[in-house]
Amino acid sequence: MLKCWNCKSKNLMKRGFRYNKVGKKQKYLCGDCQQWFVKDDGFKRMRHKPKDIARVVSLRNDGLSLLRTQDHIWQYDGVKVTRRTIGQWTKKYSSFLKSDKKESKTKTQGKTAWR
Repeated sequence: MLKCWNCKSKNLMKRGFRYNKVGKKQKYLCGDCQQWFVKDDGFKRMRHKPKDIARVVSLRNDGLSLLRTQDHIWQYDGVKVTRRTIGQWTKKYSSFLKSDKKESKTKTQGKTAWR
């Protein structure tokens, strides 16, 4: 259930959308404290689309260097990103992908291969 970030009230009203180059997001108004807010989707204050960020992090986790990742995302997706930004995204968001890899490794290590 969505709550106001300021007063933790559940008395919320939908009041339009916030638009930017990433897209549009639903805006909410708290009926108690009159604060406006947008639901946090994990990509708060990011200037690029979550799809592009996830793609960059995935490429880095697959072993591509910063330069090759930057070149790939520019050539195939038309997204211009600095290597510094790629490094910051990798540091911030790779923990979500690494947790999936660790689980799959532990599941496969317990099984033996039959010949």
